[in-house]
Amino acid sequence: MNRYYLKHEFLITARSRRTIPFVFFITILLFSYCFIIWPYADTKEAFNKKETEEYLTYLKEQQNLWESIGNTGLVFNRRSIDVYFQIGNPVYAKNDYNYNLFLAMSQSFEDRNFERMLQLRVFYLQNNPSEYLEDRFLFPKAPSPRKDREHAYYQTMMKYEDYLKKDHPVTFGLMYEKTGLQTLQNLLQNYGIYFLLFCVIYFSSDILSRDRKHQAILQGLPLSWYRQLNLKSLSAFLYSMAFIGSVIVVGVLLMTIQFGFGYFDLNVPIMIKQETFAPEDYSVISIAAYLGKTLVVLPLLVILFVRLNVVLSLLFKNEWIVLFLSSLLLFSERLYFTRSTRELFGKDISLFPQTYFDFGKIINGEKNFLLNTETITYAKGIIVLFITYLVIEVILYFVSLIINKRRFYLTS
Repeated sequence: MNRYYLKHEFLITARSRRTIPFVFFITILLFSYCFIIWPYADTKEAFNKKETEEYLTYLKEQQNLWESIGNTGLVFNRRSIDVYFQIGNPVYAKNDYNYNLFLAMSQSFEDRNFERMLQLRVFYLQNNPSEYLEDRFLFPKAPSPRKDREHAYYQTMMKYEDYLKKDHPVTFGLMYEKTGLQTLQNLLQNYGIYFLLFCVIYFSSDILSRDRKHQAILQGLPLSWYRQLNLKSLSAFLYSMAFIGSVIVVGVLLMTIQFGFGYFDLNVPIMIKQETFAPEDYSVISIAAYLGKTLVVLPLLVILFVRLNVVLSLLFKNEWIVLFLSSLLLFSERLYFTRSTRELFGKDISLFPQTYFDFGKIINGEKNFLLNTETITYAKGIIVLFITYLVIEVILYFVSLIINKRRFYLTS
């Protein structure tokens, strides 16, 4: 009986008129992301051929100007305070150096020689950290833009140096993080888990309210009310995990077709402490470890929201109210989150489960960096989420005793 009821609930979810259009929409969104959004995403490291050509033209014009006036040596700038200071600046030589370097990068990009291009880019960034630190368009609205720019600079340099140390061929996809594994890592690191959990909430928001059309049949089932709730939860959990697994596999496959699969031993920069905000505060883990630590927590988050939806369904008996309230909880951190929020109701932010919903930011230390704290850890996140799940289980047990099967159907 348990197996047949579980199969029955699973098929109802899969064939629901709510589920099929939603899955179709997610499929379109997934293909759009993999073929349009992410491949052409404009990032700091994206190579802009037009801008590079304009910069080369500008440098060439400057060089012609210096040559025409016969001034290809040092240029002395004068500043008057009480006395004159003369500082020699080799403008012509610097322009010539930058012209040759950027011309080499442009030619490497056209020749698809990304290993040479990466070497040139690393060489340029090593000698010109101001490319990040003084970029006023990078994190313009951040409370501490320079801190964020330094963070981005260190992460970029660590990833690039790792690419050069490995024996893997440097391709366009590898250099610009568009391979299957790198895309998945970036998605989980940038609110991808919110997207997956919202899908879980949607699928499980009507697992009780949809039974109102079959009250007579369901009330006669030889299963206890609490067991029915458990089987419904299990079916929603299994369907959600199958859906998440399908989205991940298809997404990685689509990016692999375009840019390659990637490599499990590539390093992901992580922040291990916040003392000097220098390279000494950083370490690395492999993509395999990052994905493993993130995805292993995902089933806990899925069952947490499935059981929460069962509780809300018993209390409100309306799938749209359940969807709204669960989504509100999922995105609740966005309502109060600021870069200075380290306490909520007088308690450390690390004690609240919503801090760990975007778990991808916990593993690499990004959440600690954003909040300038060190209290948010991987182990604490698992403990907090597990305790939250147990609290929901206890609440569900007592609510199911108060709102039993007869009372639920009589008031629905």
